[in-house]
Amino acid sequence: MTNNLSTRTQSLLATLALFVLTLISYANTLLSPFNFDDQALLQHIILNNANGFDQIWPLRYRHLLYFSFSFNHSLSGLEPYSYHLTNLLLHFLTSVVIFLITFKTCVKTNALENKSALGFAVITTFLFALNPVHTEAITYISGRASSMGGFFFMLALLFFILGSERKANSSVLLPLYYTLSLSAFSLALLSKETTLSFPFVIILYDLCFMRNANWHSIKSRVFFIYLPLFILVGGFILFSPTLRSVMLDWLGRVDGSYALAQPQIWAYAVKLCLFPINLNFDYDFPDHWIPQDFFSFIPVIVGLALILTVLTNFRKIHPLLSFSILWFLITLSPTNSFLPRTDLLSERNLYLPSLGPTLILSYLLHQTFFLSLKNSQSRKGVVLLVILFMLMSSLLITRNSIYRTNIHLWQDTYKKSPADLKVLHNLSHFYLEEKRYQQALVPLLKLSRSEAGDFYRAFAYSNLGSIYTQNGNFDRAKKEFHKAIELEPTLPLGYLNLGTYYASRGNFVQARTEFLRARERYIKYTWGYPMPAELDLNLAKVTWQLNDLPTAEKHIHQFLKKVPSSSDGLLLLGKIYQSEG
Repeated sequence: MTNNLSTRTQSLLATLALFVLTLISYANTLLSPFNFDDQALLQHIILNNANGFDQIWPLRYRHLLYFSFSFNHSLSGLEPYSYHLTNLLLHFLTSVVIFLITFKTCVKTNALENKSALGFAVITTFLFALNPVHTEAITYISGRASSMGGFFFMLALLFFILGSERKANSSVLLPLYYTLSLSAFSLALLSKETTLSFPFVIILYDLCFMRNANWHSIKSRVFFIYLPLFILVGGFILFSPTLRSVMLDWLGRVDGSYALAQPQIWAYAVKLCLFPINLNFDYDFPDHWIPQDFFSFIPVIVGLALILTVLTNFRKIHPLLSFSILWFLITLSPTNSFLPRTDLLSERNLYLPSLGPTLILSYLLHQTFFLSLKNSQSRKGVVLLVILFMLMSSLLITRNSIYRTNIHLWQDTYKKSPADLKVLHNLSHFYLEEKRYQQALVPLLKLSRSEAGDFYRAFAYSNLGSIYTQNGNFDRAKKEFHKAIELEPTLPLGYLNLGTYYASRGNFVQARTEFLRARERYIKYTWGYPMPAELDLNLAKVTWQLNDLPTAEKHIHQFLKKVPSSSDGLLLLGKIYQSEG
């Protein structure tokens, strides 16, 4: 009894320490702004689907994720603190679930005694919770898909383990826990579709750890969890059109040549999980990573040999090692296998896979310092771990500080990926947003003269025109705006800037035409940028100048609906009312 109480007390103290250290490490993110496309995503969800995600049916793409954003919006509007707090809470809860899974696994498989199992679980949990590689999944608000999907994924695994335990009252607990596992898996799917790997993970767990009398028979698992699980997946695909379209899209994009680059990406991902330094928001891997000659196939051969070795010696290798390696590959496979993506690697997609390398590192540390050694050696191990956790916390705080502004984030990314044209585009965009025109000029000129796609170059020309307008070089500005429109006629930004140019020159008829063209393209085409509220304000101004008072009133009301406290908008509305008499 004393031993059980001691274990419980130590677990509570470890959880409290985890909470405090995690909070300290992420405290500098709670007031960070929306980063990159956060605000565009939120405006799309909130303005275009105000009530859709509050309804249970029909199921939509990432339904639970978008509902959580709607909930945050109801709490704090477009102030980011509640969004950050939710992400942090999800990460802490995921870490607690990992602690329970690790401890329960060690005890039930007789791998370690209670005291040793507790130590191993604590090491694993702290290594996971404080790993800077998770910053993108936590601090980047749109990364919530990974952290929320990861939380429900791990929760489903925990309930599967609890349901599979052989206990006195198992007739009640088994169906209860398996039902909870299926429910948690459903919530994971509604958060991020890549959690479809869950059925393969629990089969892996079954094969690795459920080998003794502490577990129910394989027949009960087949009947109560495996069969319902695959029926559930089939039901989701059948009754959720969005998930079905995602699956069909996946099948249509399978590319064997892309898969050949993955062993190098896997190795780099393991390096990031174990040595999380030089992290990057947008990795720019060289083209030679796609194998083209014999020597570039070496990583592919090594990767396949490793997988084959694990599979052929599955029963001989320590189950924790087999589980960790295959966990990493299975949970990473939806994003890094046969399905081409814009980015070869994103850190947020390592949220679940990172547990594999973490378990191996934790096992090595535990075996080295705490198993079958004298107390003096154990004390040295504790000191080393404290130093390690403090170092990780320090790295985490430093990495999180990069997210304090969009400009800091993209300046850091540009240093690490200077040849990535998308990075140039984003850096220039946020310079312009902060009205730092001279700093925006260099990346925009590079982008306009590059071999980038039409979108990026049109964006560059349009914004170069805006800078020239600010500098009083109106003729050159007009030429840049027309270049942008000719290059990409569906991009609204060129028309918006050209309309602003004409309005500043007093040509209100042409300004109205360009603003209306911009408005039409914001509605018709999706470029990842929401329609700016100022477009309606500009339309109201030029139509008021043209004495089209009913149209001016319509546009100013549309603007004030989005920005009700705007002094410019309210002043113009007063002028319109005064003109109408």
